Parts: sequence; C-alpha cells; structure tokens
Amino acid sequence: MSSSAPLSFVTRFITRGPLRAELVCTAWEIFSALLFASAVVPAALDSPWPAIVFTGTLVVSALGVRALVHRGERAIAPTSWFRVVAWILALMPLPSRGDFRTWVATATFGLMAAAMRRAIYRRELGSPPLRATEQGPAFASWLRARLAESAALAGILGGHLLLLFSVAFLRAPSSAIFRGWWELVPMLAVLATLGYTLAVRHLTVGVVAVLQRGPSAARAELLGAARAVRGLPMRLSWLNFALWIACTSAGVFYFRPGPDDWRVVDAMLQIAYAALFAWGVAFYQRGWDRDTVGPVERSLLRLAEVDGEAAGDRPAYETFAIRDRMLRDFGWPLVFAAVLMLLSSIGLYRSLGAELGRGEDQAAVLAQVVAFFMLALAVGGIIARVARELSRPLVQVSDAAETVAGGKLDAPMPRVEGPGEVAKLATSVERMRDELARTIAELEAERASLETKVEARTAELQKALSDLRDAQAALVLTERLASIGELVAGVAHEIGNPLNALAGSAEPLGEAVDGVKKMLDAYRQAESSLTPEARTKLDALRRELDLDNELDDLSGIAALIRRASERSVRIVQNLKNFARTTGEALPTDLREGLEETLTLLAPRLRTADIEIDRRYEPMPEVTCRAGEINQVFMNLVVNAVQALEAGASTKRAIVI
Repeated sequence: MSSSAPLSFVTRFITRGPLRAELVCTAWEIFSALLFASAVVPAALDSPWPAIVFTGTLVVSALGVRALVHRGERAIAPTSWFRVVAWILALMPLPSRGDFRTWVATATFGLMAAAMRRAIYRRELGSPPLRATEQGPAFASWLRARLAESAALAGILGGHLLLLFSVAFLRAPSSAIFRGWWELVPMLAVLATLGYTLAVRHLTVGVVAVLQRGPSAARAELLGAARAVRGLPMRLSWLNFALWIACTSAGVFYFRPGPDDWRVVDAMLQIAYAALFAWGVAFYQRGWDRDTVGPVERSLLRLAEVDGEAAGDRPAYETFAIRDRMLRDFGWPLVFAAVLMLLSSIGLYRSLGAELGRGEDQAAVLAQVVAFFMLALAVGGIIARVARELSRPLVQVSDAAETVAGGKLDAPMPRVEGPGEVAKLATSVERMRDELARTIAELEAERASLETKVEARTAELQKALSDLRDAQAALVLTERLASIGELVAGVAHEIGNPLNALAGSAEPLGEAVDGVKKMLDAYRQAESSLTPEARTKLDALRRELDLDNELDDLSGIAALIRRASERSVRIVQNLKNFARTTGEALPTDLREGLEETLTLLAPRLRTADIEIDRRYEPMPEVTCRAGEINQVFMNLVVNAVQALEAGASTKRAIVI
C-alpha cells in the first residue's frame, strides 16, 4: 500500500462527510454497547449472538449513510431512530430478556444512541442550520434548540462516564447499578435537566429578546447581546461542571460499600475522579456551545454594523495565538486523557490484583478496557478537531491567495476563524489584495489615459501625414504645372513665331490686293484705246476669271487672317503670361489678368453654355504676382463653372 493511502484516509476522516460521521457514530455505539454489557446486562457477554446482531445492524446503518447525503436532513431522523430498534433486536437472543427493567434499560440506551447519532449526523452531514438572512423568533428558537441539544449530548456523554466511573472506579456491582437506574438516575436526570433548562432560559432571556426584535433592536442592545452570547459557553460549562460533580458525588455515596469497607480517603479520591469526569464533560460541552453561539454572535455584530474588535473583547469564535489554540484544543484535552488513563491504569491494576472469581470483577476489567477504548477515541477526536481547526484557516488563506493569484481581485478575503498568526496572514493577504486592486485600477486608469493620449497623438500624426500627403501631391502638381508651364511657354513661343509671321504677312497681302484693284481700274480706263476684238477677249477673260470677286474675297481673307492671327497671338501671349514663373510682385492690372483667364476658359464656357457678365469697376493697379493671381482667377471660374453644370438652372451666367 502506498504511503498516500493512509494520508488520504486521515484527510477524509478529518474532513466533514459521511465517512467521519459513520465512524464517530459506530465508535460511540460500540463504546456504549460494551459499557452496557459490562455494567447493566453482564449476561450479554455470555452469548455471541447479541454482538453478531448488533454488528449486523451497524453494517446496515453504515450502508444507509449514503442516502443521507442525497436526501438531506429529512432522512436523519428515521435513520437515527432505527438504532432504538437495533438495540432491542440485539437483546432478543438473551434468555433474560423477560425482565421488564432490562427492556427499559435497553430502550434507554437505544434512545441515547439514536439521539447521539442524530446530533452527529446533523453536525456532519446536515446543511448549515442558520443562514445570514434568518432573524427574529426563528433565530432565537434555533439558539435554544441547539443549546438544548448540546446539553443533551453532554448529558449522554456524562451518563456513560458516570456509569464507567461507577463500574471501573467505584467497583459497584451490576445489581447496585441496575438498581440505581430505577432509584437514583431518574431523580438526578430530572433534577439536573430541569435545573439546566431553567438556567439556560434565564441566561438567554435577554439574547432571545434582542434576537426576536432583529434589526429593529438598538445598537447598544445588539452589542450587549453579542457580549452575553460570547460568555454563554463558559457560564454553561461551569453550570454543567457543578451539576455533574454533584451527581457523581451523589453516586459515590449511593454506591458506597458497607460500613466496614467505607473509608474517607477512598471517598475523597473517588470525588476527585468524579471532578475529573465532570471537567471533561464540561470541556467538551463548552466546545460544542462555542460552535453554536459563533453564528449568533456574528449575526448580532453584523446587525450592529461592527466587527468583533469594535464590539469590545475578542469574539468567542475569534482568533487566538497558535500556542493558545494548541493548549486549549489539544493540550488540556490530552492532559485530561492522560490523567484519566493513569487513573484507569490504577483501577485496572487494583482489579487485576484482586480475586477474579466473581463476574463483577470481570465486568470491572472490561469497563477498564472500555475506558482505554474511550480514551483512544477521545484522543483521536481531539487530534481530528485540532487538525480541522488549524487546517481550515490555512485552507481559507490558501484559497484566497489562489484567488488573488488567479486575478480575481474583486473577491474579498473570507473571515478567518483561526489562530492569530493565521489571521494576521489573512489580513496581510487581504491588504495585498486591496493594494493590488488599487494599483491595477490606477494602472488601468493610466492605461486608459495613455490610450486617449495615444489616440489623440495618432490622430494628430494621421492629420499631419494627410497634410503631408496633400502637400506632396500639391508639390507634385506644382512641379507638373511648372513643367507644363515651361512646355506651354515653349510651345507658345514656337507657335508665336509662325503666328507673328502670318500676322505680319496679312497686312502686305491686303496692300497687294488693293494695288491689283488699282491696276485693274487703270486697265479698264485704257480699254477704250484697244480694238474691239481685244476688248471682247478681255471681257471674256474677266468674266471667266471673275477677277473682281476674287480680289474682294482675297481682301476679306487677308482681313480674316489678320484678325485670326492677332487673336491667336493674344491667346499665346496669355498662355505665356499664365505659365510664366512667379517672380517679384509688380503693379498689375487685375482686369487684364481676369480677361486672360477668361480667354483661356472660353472653350469650356461655350461648351457649358455659360455667359460672362462683366461688371468691372475702375480700380488702380495692384502690386502682386500676376501668375499666382491668374491661378486664383482660374480656380474660382472653374469652380463656378462646375457648380453651374451640376445645377438644374437653364440660364447660366457668371457675374464678375
């Protein structure tokens, strides 16, 4: 078997669940059955059948514990009360079962086993009986019911210890013990139960009144009730101690031997034993009551809107130093167990040293063995409780640290109910969580601000990049326009030369036509001196050539050539002016620049059927760069043309 298997079993035993619940219930019933057989019905030791039947019923109960996990608290009662039937069935094989008192004793032990099992099941398997939202009378009833249950558990445990004390240390015969069940035990049980119940009601009357009012109670009342609840386990434990030492002392004198064997020293020693038993019962009851009042005190402090430290003293469920917790939950119980074991050893030694001819001595020896078994069970329970009490806060801190490590910084640290050192560690983890959450929040805010700044800077850079691209495009366009301007200037120069030559030739051509007309007129005047035949030929030639009309046409063509060449020269000059490299600012007539622009855009204006309405006013020359101003005029007129083309108006005109 691997070393992890025992560790796994121990872990499952320490942890709440069906395994631990059934083991505790089984161990308790075995102890109770052995004590019952050795002290009340010794005849059960003479036959194996009661043990076989009893063991079989324990197996049946163990098999049914799984159903409790699924069915919840409603299955606890029938499963627990089955143990009453189991005890009665185990008595059936005995020949002495006809005694009515034996049946009553068996049923009583069965009822105690059922009550103990029911309490263990409720504590180990049941859902938490108290929720933070429960207030008022239900809360108060729950508190008293749980305190009564705790007292019942202490009573059952104390009754078994008293019986063990009577057999093992008082060495009372079974007949006397059996008689005590009818004469002494009922009276003590009634008186102790009545006194304890009245005391509990008296000690809790103020707390119950505050709980019934709930949130409507005053803050001072809530804090006072919390302090009263905090001191309740100690008060009840002292009350229980007094009751049990009184009951065990009464048992010492009730079960004392005859006058010849009675010694004061033995009585004092037996009372000291009784005080030890009473202290053990009170100690365990105080632990149960602390578990009971812890949720009540937390609820009262929560209603008062304070924590445990603000209420004054440390709460009953609050933290202790590890050494104090070890001493309280581990040291003192072990001291109690060690002393009880020592006294049991002394009693066992005396029993073994005496004559064992009687069955009573055998029962005493068995009772001593049962005492050792009870001590082993108690030590195991102590170790399990200490391990649970110490490991639970460590697990809470570990889970909180894992939560923080997982990035869930919004989950608060749960309240740690453990040693002071662990509580300080939990406080440090909570402080670290707060610091991390605050730091991350600041970083998130800074990151958001940085993102905003980056977005703004990115937008600025994108705008600058867009402007740069526009500037680059404008620069490229400017370079293109400059190149086109140079090209246009060159082309205009090349075209201008022929146009100038053409314009210069049109004038002489007109003059030549005029000279020819004058010569023809002179010829007509000289025709009279010619022969008729010659005049006839000349008339025929004149009509054939239509020289007069041709000369008129030629004169018109010369005039047309002159006007067209002049216009072409003017357009070329405008192109040269428009494409001219910008130089210094000079006095410029804006109307001339505007006319040059309109001349260049004349084809576009005719195509768009747009008229130009010139409304020039007299104005002086303006010092500027003519080329740039002409470009402005060009852009304005082009934009106006595009706007008119996109419109629905039929009459289109640009007023300048």
